[in-house]
Parts: sequence; structure tokens; C-alpha cells
Amino acid sequence: MTGRIAVAPGIFLWREKLSPPAQKALLDEVLEKLKTAPLYRPVMPGTGKAFSVEESNFGALGWVSDRDGYRYQATHPVTAGAWPAIPDALQALWAEINGDPPAECCLVNLYRAGARMGLHQDRDEKDVSAAVIGLSLGDEALFRIG
Repeated sequence: MTGRIAVAPGIFLWREKLSPPAQKALLDEVLEKLKTAPLYRPVMPGTGKAFSVEESNFGALGWVSDRDGYRYQATHPVTAGAWPAIPDALQALWAEINGDPPAECCLVNLYRAGARMGLHQDRDEKDVSAAVIGLSLGDEALFRIG
């Protein structure tokens, strides 16, 4: 894939993978879908301490965290409604990187001023053969890879 930068073994970065108009269109679609599945603030298992990041999900399953633990579930933890479909642009990106089958879950994180995500491992997935894809829209940020 053109424009790919190897950051570390098995970790790649594509700067401006989506054009500015494509990013704007995707952002508009994400904001529209968040009307159905509003952002909420998950809490840490056990302690109940709120995340500084607000989250939502798209797809058949959504990743959630509450006092009972981390898991994937089919419904929004606040509204109890089903998650909206993953935007086509994100499914296309998934297919380009991972092929079939389509993605089942798309976690949406919103980092407002002062919000941050600590170093962690994405390891709740049963099948680890597919890549974890992160797409950032908006302000610049520092991402740690370890």
C-alpha cells in the first residue's frame, strides 16, 4: 500500500490515508451516527473510576467497560439500543487492510482537553489474526506504541 510507513515490526502508519474531503465526510457520518449511539464515559472494572475518554461504537458488537469488566456486547450500555452500522468508508479501509470478513466492531473514542488513554493492549478479541486499525480525525496527538 502506498504511503505506508513502518513504525515497528507489524505496525504501520499512513499519514493522510483519507483526503481532507473524505475525512470531513466521514466525520459528518460519525457525528450523525452518534445521535443514535451517544458518547458515554465508561468506567474501570472493579473500581468504577470513569475513563477520561468518551466512547461509543458502531457495528454488530461494541466494546464496553464497566464494573463487571471489559467485553463486547450488541447494545449501547446507556440507551440499550443496537449500535449503528459501521460507516462504509471504514469498512472499505478494513477490507483493504484485512480483507474478509467485514469488521464487527468499530470503537469511537473522543479525546477532549485533558483526556488520555494509558498504554494498554488490545487483547479482548478471540481472533487475533486481523489487524487492529486506529483512525484519527481532528487534532494532532501523541500515540505511544510499546
